[in-house]
Amino acid sequence: MDPKSNWKFWKKRKSFRPTTSALVTPTTAATDATVVAASAASATPAEPASIDDPSTPKPPEPHAPPISRPHVSKTEAWLSRATLFLTFTKSVAEGVGLTPLKAVCEGVVTLLEAVQTVQDNRSAWHELILSIKAHLDAFQQQLGQLGIGDILEEVESSLKDPIEEYLNDVTKLLANIFAESGITEEDIKTNKLAIPVLIRRIGTTKLEAGVINDYRLRLQTAQSKIMHSLLLYIAISVGDSKDDVILAKLRFIDPSESRPRECATGTRSDILMSCIKWSLDDNAPNILWIKGHPGGGKSAIASSLVNELGVKKRRLGSSFFFQRQNATTMTTSALWRTVAYDLARHPTIRKSLTTKMKEEIDLRTPDIKILFQQLIQDPLTKINNIPIEQSPIVVIDALDECGGLEGQRSKDRKDLIRTLDSWSKLPRNFKLIVTSREENDIARLFSRTHPHTIELSTGEKTDAKSKEDIQSFLRIEFQTIAERYPESLSADWPGSKIIEDLAVKAGGLFIWASTAIKLIEAGQPEKQLKQALGGKGTGDMNSLYLQVIKMSFPNPSVDDVEDLLSVVGTVIVAKEPLRLSAIAQLLSIDKSAVEHICTGLQSVMEFREELRFRHQSFVDFLLDPGSDASKFGISLGKAHETLAFGCLEIMKKELRLNICNIESSYTLNDEIPELESRLEKCISPQLLYASRFWTTHLEEASPSEEVLKYVRDFLKNRFLFWLEVISLHRLENRGGVILLILLKWLKRHGQEDLMEWAGDMPRFIAHFRTLMRQSVPHIYLSALPFVPEQSWIAKEYGPRYPNTLKIEEGGDRKWSATLNILSGHIEGVVSVGWSADGRRIVSGSKDKTVRIWDAETGQQHGPSLEGHDGAVHSVAFSPDGRRIVSGSNDYTVRIWDAETGQQHGPSLEVWVHSMAFSPDSRWIVFGSYDKTVRIWDVETGQQHGPSLEVWVHSMAFSPDSRWIVFGSYDKTVRIWDVETGQQHGPSLEVWVHSMAFSPDSRWIVFGSYDKTVRIWDVETGQQHGPSLEVWVHSMAFSPDSRWIVFGSYDKTVRIWDVETGQQHGPSLEVWVHSMAFSPDGRWIVSGSYD
Repeated sequence: MDPKSNWKFWKKRKSFRPTTSALVTPTTAATDATVVAASAASATPAEPASIDDPSTPKPPEPHAPPISRPHVSKTEAWLSRATLFLTFTKSVAEGVGLTPLKAVCEGVVTLLEAVQTVQDNRSAWHELILSIKAHLDAFQQQLGQLGIGDILEEVESSLKDPIEEYLNDVTKLLANIFAESGITEEDIKTNKLAIPVLIRRIGTTKLEAGVINDYRLRLQTAQSKIMHSLLLYIAISVGDSKDDVILAKLRFIDPSESRPRECATGTRSDILMSCIKWSLDDNAPNILWIKGHPGGGKSAIASSLVNELGVKKRRLGSSFFFQRQNATTMTTSALWRTVAYDLARHPTIRKSLTTKMKEEIDLRTPDIKILFQQLIQDPLTKINNIPIEQSPIVVIDALDECGGLEGQRSKDRKDLIRTLDSWSKLPRNFKLIVTSREENDIARLFSRTHPHTIELSTGEKTDAKSKEDIQSFLRIEFQTIAERYPESLSADWPGSKIIEDLAVKAGGLFIWASTAIKLIEAGQPEKQLKQALGGKGTGDMNSLYLQVIKMSFPNPSVDDVEDLLSVVGTVIVAKEPLRLSAIAQLLSIDKSAVEHICTGLQSVMEFREELRFRHQSFVDFLLDPGSDASKFGISLGKAHETLAFGCLEIMKKELRLNICNIESSYTLNDEIPELESRLEKCISPQLLYASRFWTTHLEEASPSEEVLKYVRDFLKNRFLFWLEVISLHRLENRGGVILLILLKWLKRHGQEDLMEWAGDMPRFIAHFRTLMRQSVPHIYLSALPFVPEQSWIAKEYGPRYPNTLKIEEGGDRKWSATLNILSGHIEGVVSVGWSADGRRIVSGSKDKTVRIWDAETGQQHGPSLEGHDGAVHSVAFSPDGRRIVSGSNDYTVRIWDAETGQQHGPSLEVWVHSMAFSPDSRWIVFGSYDKTVRIWDVETGQQHGPSLEVWVHSMAFSPDSRWIVFGSYDKTVRIWDVETGQQHGPSLEVWVHSMAFSPDSRWIVFGSYDKTVRIWDVETGQQHGPSLEVWVHSMAFSPDSRWIVFGSYDKTVRIWDVETGQQHGPSLEVWVHSMAFSPDGRWIVSGSYD
């Protein structure tokens, strides 16, 4: 039964309602303008604001007698009108966010008001008149400021031209007034006229009635045009509001929450000045690398640069501060999404991003290089001509903390390195500042890209300026401490000599000085100061950290030490920062005990909301087996085991049926009233954390009896309850991965009995993923009844829910051999292959595309690889995972970069029917329809040696890349030496159509046209065992060489034991044409015409 038939889908349309101040409709524009004019006119007499308003008199024809205004001079009337209109224009500009228009209106209004009142004062107002022209000129400049031109392009010249026309009319009218007054530009510039004379001339100027009326009409026309243009601009602004919704998807995290303290006032000024100087240098490299030892103040400098570039220079494009304890959220993807979101403040980039995000950008893609190109590289090229003083600068802090505890080994870190390499190839006016330790992968990157480098001196290399900066920092901090003890500490405590000694001990490490201050603040100042002074040599963080622990926990009991290690270990290994209360729950430790530990460590730990260490060097100290903290040293394995146990215990305690109290099974997840508040109320932070990361910690733990007891309880009693949390938090794709980690852990530790139970669970998620995403109740009502009757889940969980559907007949007895279905090709899949690490699958299709898939989640990895003009009939990953080769009916072979999806080198003009990579990834061999075999060098794209004149239909490399075996249409099999291009040994008389080497190089298996399969011993050249009576069209060895899988023309798949020559298990009823083992030998992927 399709669960969709039991309920309706409702989509709620979100409407946009702009504020009144930001929206004026064309039908109400005149009325609104009149209202504003009437309001302003109550203070200053003026003409009616709209000539189209039937309630107002029509203006007189040209040269008609002027309309009289009692007690108001012509000059004052004009000035009042100009002031009124500019005030109104400013208010509208303010509503729609056109900052330059608002700013200039404010300036001109101020000047005109000054002119109005000039007759009542005796100031030297000739400078004022000169300023009017300067402000009008400034208007023109501001309209062309950064990004405004791009906004105006949206409405072509409909907004810009009326404004310029209006400015010209204002300028001409002012010039006319001055001319009629007999005032020349020379009079103004030289201050030739006395002030009383100047005032008298302006006050007695009489313009012709026709001139005044002409200017009035021109100003009214200009007003009407600008109003129309502003309304058009408002419409665009409403469009921008819709763009905000699109761009909001980029904002993965708020990096400002992780920003560290800035440098103390007056410190690091030389380094900050060097950075600013570099930022203005067109010829300098576009990356600035600030490197140094842990604790050297890199993050404080980065934070200060954010302030300097953002607040003072207005050049900050974006900033991002990596934190090791936030590795699961502070990813490379999150970095570039955040940078793109911030750069979208520039209208051109905004326009480019919103257009691309509507059409082609997949924010979930794991292909970070493609994401970088689409979010950063392409939009930045749109503003390539921006002046260096206006170009955006991006600041990234702590590259070395990307990837968490895995560091250089993590995929995130590798992705980051690749994208930074791409940034180095951008134009030099796009500046990037990065800070990090000098770790191997980072050093290798920058040895290639040659950034501008600033090295922070520490230890014996500490320069005088760094020592002075640390002294300044200490002096400020000690002054604050002294103010808390006015009766016992002098204002200059502890004195210049001690401050100087502490600065020397810091050895250029600001973190040493900062930690020492925190230590002194936490207790009796004089006593703590002596402890800080009594440590070992210069910049010895380990000695200082040991003092922190000993002073905070002077005589700890065994239980105290165990609690301390549990809390500290949890903070270190947690996949995301946890609150104090969540840690207490996960560790089953009294909350006050956790708070006591955190308070004792406050000089090295922050715990305002989530717990995190102030500096990574403290974590390094605790994890270093050679440090002096042996009693307090942390074992990562033990910490993971403790947290895994805590996660399992929390799930046992808090998971339950209908955890969010959903009232009706007819309600879809998206329609649950106040879902967010329910989730917050019913699923605690510790339960959500446990549900997401329990197997991640279990993977690093040993299988103690206590842990196994909780795992068994989860499998038998909590699985469906856990799926509720997974469903409600939209983690169904992640759910399968979580359980696969569990399966690997159980297999590694020989827990065969539990593997049978756990093996059902990823299949459940794979089969019912869509239903889980839509409805929690239907996990029980519509999924559970359709579980195969012989599955462990059906036997264990089915009887507990008797009031659901009953399958009387026709139900499945066993799970399908299909673990997952990868959908995306629009025509049949012709060929498939695994990557060597088992993480990706590649497929070629009749739809002319190549696609890469995530093997665990089943999601497509990056965009389709497009370029072939015919069906793609063969695909393969290179063994090193870097390249993909594809052969097509368009008579070409293409090599692709597996990471970027870009084609590598030119297409090879050859119509191939079979091909293979060498195990070392150096060579590809092609069998062509021109009856030749060719070997190609992967890196150069050039042919290696002459073509071999043999018409082959199948081929394979030996695992050591020395030999190639060919099956030929002359009914022979030949083995060739790759380096020499010569045949190895005699031909084997057998007409084969498919073949494969075993991974251990012992065997070659042949599928023959006589409807048999034969296994040959490579060393002896003799057949191994009897022929297998089966007509196969495709075959593959398992990685351990024990098994061979065959696809047969009788529409079955069979697995054979190589040693015994016997079939392993029953045949699978499925017609496949291509297949491959996963690298761990557990799974087989197959491509079918269905």
